[in-house]
Amino acid sequence: MFNKPTAAGTPGVDVYAGCGKDYTGSAVTADNFIHVITGNAAGVVGGNGKVLKSGPNDNVFIYFTDHGGPNIIAFPVGAYLQSSRLNQALKMMHDRNMYKKLVFYLEACESGSMFSGLLPANINVYATTAANPTESSWGWYCPPQDKVNGKSVGSCLGDEYSIQWMEDSDNKGPLESLGDQWKTILKMTTKSHAQQYGDVSWQSLNIGQFQGERYNDTKFGSPFINLGAPMPSTAAVQTIEAQRDAAGAVPSRDIPMHLAYYRYLRADKTDLVASHAAAEELLAHVAGRVKTDKTFLNLASLFLSSNAEATAFLARPSVNANDCGECCARGHAMVERACGGYGEYGMQYIKVVNNICAANGNDASFGNVLAEKIAAVCA
Repeated sequence: MFNKPTAAGTPGVDVYAGCGKDYTGSAVTADNFIHVITGNAAGVVGGNGKVLKSGPNDNVFIYFTDHGGPNIIAFPVGAYLQSSRLNQALKMMHDRNMYKKLVFYLEACESGSMFSGLLPANINVYATTAANPTESSWGWYCPPQDKVNGKSVGSCLGDEYSIQWMEDSDNKGPLESLGDQWKTILKMTTKSHAQQYGDVSWQSLNIGQFQGERYNDTKFGSPFINLGAPMPSTAAVQTIEAQRDAAGAVPSRDIPMHLAYYRYLRADKTDLVASHAAAEELLAHVAGRVKTDKTFLNLASLFLSSNAEATAFLARPSVNANDCGECCARGHAMVERACGGYGEYGMQYIKVVNNICAANGNDASFGNVLAEKIAAVCA
């Protein structure tokens, strides 16, 4: 796994090498994440069973990256994690004296919605997010800047917010303060609006008290738990500094189509089978996005008097500050069952279900009506 481009003749550094992977594949779920951070070994399914065993004298650092939507973050498999459940888990950790200070860095679209109005300022948790509650986060070092040792990887090597804090940690070392790192994140993250939440009163603490190349029982008091994503290597990495511009920046929800586009551009056009397959893949991405747009436009139209109102409804931010209970749960479940799920692109439309529920009082019984409408739209 490479997280920085390098010029031809300069090998990249595999930041996954030597990194213990405690939970991978189907074991990386919302349930396991909550069980791990709250120390519930009996609840985990799969993986090696390792959970956080920290105490009142330990500092804890959590970095999470995946897709997101209004008040949810996604996992490779299984259900989304709701903002209310995440914040309840953090409060539980506090009540159980599982940390002295806890720092949470969160990379996802609409990631600010996971903490905004929810994370208390009195439980010693400091959180920063890649985006505000209503916007996409951005991929970085995407094609054409995806070259390691001069060769195209065919993927984005990172996300803008994440590479800013990781490269800042690499460059400045463990004595930099959390506050100074935040200033760098805020200045350098230009495509989305990074946010901070919780207790911001102890930003003078050094990042080395939370981030490090190796976490172990002897030095840090509690084991580092890895749910699929490695800590950044602090080894010196030669990189193409000229590529710190926006040429490889892509909105996170556009990344699959962007990568398909570059696979087609880079395909050997003398190999008609391969180039046509790449073209068909790109066309499928475009068609899928159009279908998703129409699905949620049609759904909104069932509850509004005109197509213009429905179009405007799709652009509204989610009005549910936390989560909207059983109404939304039934709606989201039917999207999974009848429509095949939201998908990466469609997660922006989670707010449509949320807002329809809000407009109808978040009534649980209305959730059945909404589920029937969703089933009909996706039939």
